[in-house]
Formats: sequence, structure tokens, C-alpha cells
Amino acid sequence: MSPRSPRSAGLTRALHKASTLSRDDWGVLAGALGLLLAVSVGLRLVGLRRMIALGEALAAARRRRGGDDPRGVARTAWLVEIAARCCLPRPTCLAKALVVFSLLKRRGLPAELVIGVSKTQGPLEGHAWVELGGAAVVVADPGPARYAVLVRIPAWLPAPATLALCERAP
Repeated sequence: MSPRSPRSAGLTRALHKASTLSRDDWGVLAGALGLLLAVSVGLRLVGLRRMIALGEALAAARRRRGGDDPRGVARTAWLVEIAARCCLPRPTCLAKALVVFSLLKRRGLPAELVIGVSKTQGPLEGHAWVELGGAAVVVADPGPARYAVLVRIPAWLPAPATLALCERAP
């Protein structure tokens, strides 16, 4: 392979981009890679509800205050997307959305996990994404705009004791 081949040029660009990542970005990338693998396996073994509960527990245990910097939020989503490209088999949009949801919650941001459905072209399709302040953070083609929202999971769910009290109220 010659040094000027397209494959070599792509590798050179990737290495250059990797050299520009900060130490924090490398930490997010490594964490996202580990979480993507765990979430992908966990979704198959224990299901969505338990994975969300596990994400809640992890985020609460490691919560740190982060800024509302939109570039930081978009960068987190971008780093998760980059990590997803390194995984085999490729994680689903639900796995990627759960990881971004968890990472944003760790930063103390009020993200929402959204699951939508669409039947515009043949069979029923599902898609998951994360919203922060009503704006999509994780967007994969064709994007969340063409999906009807089925479930919206807020970042700050009431504690189980609070839920039990609410159910008993007349």
C-alpha cells in the first residue's frame, strides 16, 4: 500500500484527530466504549427497565456538577458515536442513547431518554435519542423528527419511596 492511498490518508486523518483529543475526551471515549459494550449486552440479558435502573444507580453514585455548555454536550454525543463505530456488532440507537443519557446525568444535566416509533415506509420502526432542553442531542439518520414519541424518560425520576406515597394518596 502506498503512503498516498485513500486508506492511508484516512488513517492519517484519524490519527491526527485523535491527537487533538483532550485528556477528558479520552476519558469520555474510554468510558463510552465500556458502557456501550455493557449496555448492549445488558439490554439483551436483562431488558430496558433494569438497564435504566442500573444507569440511574451509576449516575447517582458518580454524579458531578458539569456546565450546561452545549458544545460539551454535543461533544459527549459525538464521542459516544465514535466509540460505537469501534464496537462489533454495532450498538443500536437505544444502546447509544442510554450511554449518552447516563453520561449527561453524571454531569448533572437534566437529559431525557426518548423512544419513538414510525410507520412511514413499510414496517414499524423504532428509534431512541436523548434530548436536553427539548433539543435532540443524539441524532441518527433519519432523525427523531419523523418519529412519534412513545416514551419519554426524564433524568430525575422520583425516588421509589416517593412513588409509593403517591400511589397511596386518595
